Amino acid sequence: MDMARIIAVDDDADLLRLVRIALEKDGHTVIGYTDPAEADEEIWAKADLVLLDIMLPHQSGFELCRNIRSQLDCPILFLSARSEDEMMIEGLGLGADDYLTKPFSLSVLRSRIQAHLQREHRRLWDFACDWQLDPYQQICFKRHPLNLTRSEKEILMALHRQPSRIWTKEQLLALIHGWDRCSEPAAMTEHIKNIRSKCRKWHSDPIETVWGIGYRWKNEDAEKPKP
Repeated sequence: MDMARIIAVDDDADLLRLVRIALEKDGHTVIGYTDPAEADEEIWAKADLVLLDIMLPHQSGFELCRNIRSQLDCPILFLSARSEDEMMIEGLGLGADDYLTKPFSLSVLRSRIQAHLQREHRRLWDFACDWQLDPYQQICFKRHPLNLTRSEKEILMALHRQPSRIWTKEQLLALIHGWDRCSEPAAMTEHIKNIRSKCRKWHSDPIETVWGIGYRWKNEDAEKPKP
């Protein structure tokens, strides 16, 4: 299983540093913020798992959880000093997957994260009708490996994760290269062309072009004629 990209938001910089060190030992990439306002909107689309405190500057962890859950389906774990049952119930009710009270053991946090990532991996095995991730994290259509490049895979998974969202070429380029990488929109056109070519080999066309804007996931199953 690929190592995860984890976003951690906590106003305690020392705790963030300890969490980053512990999780990077497991091979994960950890991006930490002490203020949710520092996080670029596009960074959330890259998250495989999110760690949130509740008491944050400018925005509560509950509000942030609600916003993230409206866009993404990745695991969300609360890390909070608030141990009241009401707080846990509210956090889980907003869509969080777990709630750890501070102080907590880093080994317990690592175990919880591993369990959630393994569960997410099993869930993503069949991530859409006729689509799968094989044990080597290669995207397959009806069990046929598409042999996508890493960039092509990230593009296809991003489109699927937010099927109602229309992505511009620039946003998709930022997702796979970062905003500081100078890439021409024509490069994204080539990526999309290659993905479509590999998918059409197996009679699938999962990417819809929204003219003048960009691309989004096409629900092919909804377009099939009903018997």
